[in-house]
Amino acid sequence: MESQVDKGTGNYSKTLSIGHASPSKIPWRFLGQYKYRILEDGSQTQYRLCIIESAIPPLSDGPVFHFHEMHDEGFYVTKGKVRFHTPGQHIDAGPGDLVTVPIRLPHKFSNPFDEEAVFINTITPGFFVRYFEYLEEMIGDGKTLTREVNMEALKRFATVPLTDAMVKQFEEFYDDLAEKVNGN
Repeated sequence: MESQVDKGTGNYSKTLSIGHASPSKIPWRFLGQYKYRILEDGSQTQYRLCIIESAIPPLSDGPVFHFHEMHDEGFYVTKGKVRFHTPGQHIDAGPGDLVTVPIRLPHKFSNPFDEEAVFINTITPGFFVRYFEYLEEMIGDGKTLTREVNMEALKRFATVPLTDAMVKQFEEFYDDLAEKVNGN
């Protein structure tokens, strides 16, 4: 007997369509000195995935150290270089490089270089997309994104912003772990 699509699956599939974003038709939005545009807001994936393109100006620090309680991130660099930090180490990623950040890994990114950097950011599940809109609302037009505003906005979206003391604790933890791995 040949398999057939059940009625429920058939009815559900009628509600679906392929998502398509043309970045050149999506205007940049501003978070102080940073630019972003939402390529997929989660509406095509029941918020299992969102995709954002971000541009970071040269010689800029990026967000505060933080970790996410509920979503993983991917970063695909398309222009310039982005420095991805975890406590005690960093990776410089250039065009074509992909960086993934799992839930609960403390991280941040920056652009300490002389050229604008651009990356595509995936977030799964995609509810964190609202963070960008909320942060934009908090800082308003033409204002600078401050550490304090960044930390306050992160807290609303299952994200833990780290104080300098917390970053130091993580650095010590990773140093202890490295010593154990290396047999010291």
